[in-house]
Amino acid sequence: MRRRTVLAAAAAALAVGLTGCGIPDETQVRDIGPGPKSGKPTSRGGGAGPPSREAATTKESFTTNFLAAGAGEPDKMELRIKGFVREDAREDYTMGREAKVNLARLRKPPVYTDLGKETWKVSLDVDHVGVLDAEGSVGPAELKGSSVEFTISGTEGDNNWYVTDPPESMLLSTDALAQFYTPHTIYFWSADRKTLVPDARYLPSELDKGRQPTQIVEWLTKGPPDWLEPAVSPLNDNAKSNQNVPYPKDRLEVAFNAAAAEPPPGIDNVDMVLQLGQQLMWSLRSFVQVDLQLSLDGERARTFTKDQAFYSANAANRAPEGPEEEDAQPERFALVGGKIYRLKGSPDGGTQPLPRLLLADGVNEGILSAALAREATDEALRTAAALVTQKDGKFQLRLVAAVGDGTEAPVTSGGFTSMGRAVWLKAPMDVGLVVANKQLYQFTPQGRLDRVPLPAGIDGNVADVSAAPDGRRIAVLAKGQVYVLGIARGVKVEVEDGSYRQVPTPLKSASAVDWSEETKVVVAGTSHDDKPAVWEVSIDGALAEQQQVGDPGGTVRHLVAYPDDPVVSGFTTKVMYSREGAAFDLDGVNPTIEAGEVMGAPDGVTPAQVTAPFFLLD
Repeated sequence: MRRRTVLAAAAAALAVGLTGCGIPDETQVRDIGPGPKSGKPTSRGGGAGPPSREAATTKESFTTNFLAAGAGEPDKMELRIKGFVREDAREDYTMGREAKVNLARLRKPPVYTDLGKETWKVSLDVDHVGVLDAEGSVGPAELKGSSVEFTISGTEGDNNWYVTDPPESMLLSTDALAQFYTPHTIYFWSADRKTLVPDARYLPSELDKGRQPTQIVEWLTKGPPDWLEPAVSPLNDNAKSNQNVPYPKDRLEVAFNAAAAEPPPGIDNVDMVLQLGQQLMWSLRSFVQVDLQLSLDGERARTFTKDQAFYSANAANRAPEGPEEEDAQPERFALVGGKIYRLKGSPDGGTQPLPRLLLADGVNEGILSAALAREATDEALRTAAALVTQKDGKFQLRLVAAVGDGTEAPVTSGGFTSMGRAVWLKAPMDVGLVVANKQLYQFTPQGRLDRVPLPAGIDGNVADVSAAPDGRRIAVLAKGQVYVLGIARGVKVEVEDGSYRQVPTPLKSASAVDWSEETKVVVAGTSHDDKPAVWEVSIDGALAEQQQVGDPGGTVRHLVAYPDDPVVSGFTTKVMYSREGAAFDLDGVNPTIEAGEVMGAPDGVTPAQVTAPFFLLD
């Protein structure tokens, strides 16, 4: 038998936050102390791990459990998987030096072929999603193709099932990832140290709750994945956690050596201890019961709470002074006859006047698509619009900005044979991106346009672009595939080679993309059964949920989402899109945007005339 390496495939999960506080005097690593005092609620104890081989009594349940065997704590992975394989097939079946598994999404239920003598060939049709490593991070897929086969043997109704001829590379199903892991977001400061940038991880459900904060601190110390690193500022290479994080406690205690707060090259006038504390607060916020105390070697301990500084550290948070209690409705707009109108689903039923910057002469006319965003600055509220127009067969950008009560004069830039919708980058909102002639360009409110070189394979093939809520990551659509990229913000937007990864989706081909959460995008395109579909997918491809089913229309070319605020409870994904002949708002019982929902539109407007809906992003 040729040597096999046990890998795995899986995807799915829900997002959680963490937090912590408290620092003891000692700095050595120590055991976590006893449980909480009498009368305190406890979070100690792990959740359920994946089922054992003996839990299955049918070939279907055995296959499901086998595809979940790699889930859980990394040091238990190999033993658990080997437990499903008949002893005579285990000899060359090893995990290799690293505890990692290949994730795969099943396109359809497994197919069983009876081989006789209580033996079945199992055939799987899968999408390979990525590789889940010991740090809870999903990297790019290493496996190719969509067909996987292996052989099982057993008696229906008994628990004597075994894998008799394992697959070349083991798969962890996406359903198993969803069931036996908890998605968790950790944060790194952007390269310019102006905002926190999220990174998606997965905590094994069986990991003891008391150990989870310590695990998350270890993830922060080891740093971000390769594709994200150019966009962020990791902890110093010599940073080291000095102790386990005792939990549960009212005060979460975190201790580091002094190197953890050393500033990176080129960064001056930054309170590194404050920023490390905010990074820990956001990464551990669900564990912070009262506050978090950070101690460094030779420094006085500092205490952090969920105050205004905490909320302001993350540009994706729209409530810098605290969490909003309700899932507030965003401002919605759409185009009719080249003009922008409010939609009825906006606050106050869409009866408010248009933003002032759209009311100047010559601004709100001849528009093909629009991006409208606002951002609070130290001086005043800043609003900016990027409007795609066409003149003499050439596409242009009409740019207009407003600060406080004053509106700047509009400027027009470009002259291209093709142009997609524009997007604004946040934190700060001083630059935007647009696809023109299949290449990516950055623009400023003053009208300057500069090409942004992208890695080979993407550059020159771009069809759509969208910006993450933090303004340090983008998603681009190229050759029908979605990619996420980390960007550096300076005088120009820059993308380094290697600072990107493909997003595996359930679609055969994608046609539009936008960010719906800190770590998720919404994607429109054609499914494997050649039907149009809209999916929300985590940027590592591990999680996927279909958003629109049953629209028999043509290809979606325009898609927008209103990103989830990370601290708002009860948020529902908000998505609008248009294709030839109709526009849709998926946040409602009837998704089609009817003519009567366009406030102030001329009489006689039909739904087919409603195009390019969009949100005001703040």
